[in-house]
Amino acid sequence: MAIDGSFRIEYELERFLRRCPKLAAAPELVKLVKKGKSLTEEELIDGVAELLLHPRYTIPLVGCFRPIARKIVDRAVALLRLVPDLTSNSSDLMLEFDEGRLFTDTESSECEEVICVINVYVKHERGLKLHELACLAFSRTLDLLPYLSGSIRNYFSFAPPPFKRITGKESVSHLLMQEGVHLLDAMRVSYRLLLAEPEFFSRLWDWSCFLDLLHEITSFNGENTELLMDIRWCVVQILTIVLKMSDRFARKKKSDMTAPDFGFDDEVAFACLLRWKEFLQDVSLEKAGWYLEPFRESGSCSSEEDINLGLGPSNWSDMEATWDMSKSGRPFVVTSAVKKSFEMVWLAVSQRWPVLLYGPAGAGKTALISKLAHAQGSQGMLSSIYIYSESVLYNFA
Repeated sequence: MAIDGSFRIEYELERFLRRCPKLAAAPELVKLVKKGKSLTEEELIDGVAELLLHPRYTIPLVGCFRPIARKIVDRAVALLRLVPDLTSNSSDLMLEFDEGRLFTDTESSECEEVICVINVYVKHERGLKLHELACLAFSRTLDLLPYLSGSIRNYFSFAPPPFKRITGKESVSHLLMQEGVHLLDAMRVSYRLLLAEPEFFSRLWDWSCFLDLLHEITSFNGENTELLMDIRWCVVQILTIVLKMSDRFARKKKSDMTAPDFGFDDEVAFACLLRWKEFLQDVSLEKAGWYLEPFRESGSCSSEEDINLGLGPSNWSDMEATWDMSKSGRPFVVTSAVKKSFEMVWLAVSQRWPVLLYGPAGAGKTALISKLAHAQGSQGMLSSIYIYSESVLYNFA
């Protein structure tokens, strides 16, 4: 994507620091801010590339620097390529490492460690944990900007799969008891990447270990039932994609199949689904923000690429001027309620959520959807919106 005059890296750096105020005291970033308009793209990329791997900053970083996100990802991948070992963690207890401190609210004295994520993990010989951080960051980035697929594939050309943790010598029972949360994170990231590009990642890695994992976790009796169910749910979803099966088999009972009972009824499965949706919520909110707060200062979507990248609708000051009233023959007044309704529908459509509009005849439901279709330049994408009026449900297609 070409960068036009409306994207100013010094402005976006300041905006990023406003979103992440704890970083404002970092000496490296302070130096970049002081450069002002003389700040170069290369300097910015060098300064923020490792922050992409920090769970707290991945999403705002990608959100603020979308036009150069590919270069930031490429730089992070290049730095990770230099890491000696991404497959294991050191068992040396002398290497004290408080990972939790790195991801909590940071004070200025700790900003250097936060910015230099790769160096911190390499220093403490935690290559596998660094790899899992990278997988999480890249799965979020791919969710936000699917066109960065090529850059993220480059990472997995030399890095192990995100589920490397379960291919080691440790038993699943040990992992569940000692590192259940980390195991769940690995399963969720694996599933997220698989959803993004099922054909590519299905072929790239050997997923057979998930069959053994499913067998072991089904027979495992642990205290944290919710955690176990979430891990099991992710494993089942992964297998349905890799094996190209329906998830109906997950709800079958022992009497119906030779495989073990997976323990899922509709209520349990739905609870797992809700927690999965909650896991994805941070990215969904970020993407929704791109629609409600246009990227360009002018607020207009000038090309199909802008729409695909998730840039927002036209300025509300232009709404009445651009509303096509020739077909309806009636004026449409943009009140605060109409504006709010439009924003909510736009948010839902941007996330591909189904929408149901209801109200009496003449309330403006069809006109609002027509405007949305006009703003998006496509009627076809709105086929999941239904309009309810006078006890009849119509599909808007």
